[in-house]
Amino acid sequence: MLQTKLSVIGVYRFRWINTKRYGNCIKNAGVNIHIVKFAPANWSDEEIDYAFKAAKVLGAGGITNEIGEEACQRLGKFAEIHDMYAIFHNHGQPGESGFSFDKFLAYSPKNMLNFDAGHYFGATGNHPNELIERLHARIFSIHTKDKTGKNGTPPNTNMPWGKGDTPIADMLKLVQKNKWPIYFDIELEYEVPENSDAQKEVIKCVEYCKKILV
Repeated sequence: MLQTKLSVIGVYRFRWINTKRYGNCIKNAGVNIHIVKFAPANWSDEEIDYAFKAAKVLGAGGITNEIGEEACQRLGKFAEIHDMYAIFHNHGQPGESGFSFDKFLAYSPKNMLNFDAGHYFGATGNHPNELIERLHARIFSIHTKDKTGKNGTPPNTNMPWGKGDTPIADMLKLVQKNKWPIYFDIELEYEVPENSDAQKEVIKCVEYCKKILV
């Protein structure tokens, strides 16, 4: 599945009925929300419970939070109650000594990865496919960007798509070949040129992916 990223922020502030209306408006517009970034690990139990309910109304499969010990221990339990997923995002943690995704996934069968392949590659220099192949059943979505690697010049730097070293084509083709139900979320993190805007650049990224998948 190839999906552009849609971040929904602050929906938890709405009343429950407004969340339902919001969800219906989104669905009627043909927009698919597969993940919601509430990042609720430090919220109260009541607020976390509400976050999962709101995400379900919006049509999402789960909510995302930065990966970490407390977050993975706590949110997985709520995901089990709601039959959804607690989906955890990484930045540069995989580059730290002793880091293991397996430890965090083991806390709950409902813990999944919002695997940021760009940050992973930038922090480690390792090919993301090694991890995708091994943990594909626990990866809900892949944040996709083009970066230089750990030992690149300059190292670990966001680049316009096609100008960096992240093996985007390899990742797309691997998932396509195996027909794994993993979303690819386009993250626009390189500097937008003066003669362009974010929407135009995202369209370029989508076209880049489409050419690979043909």
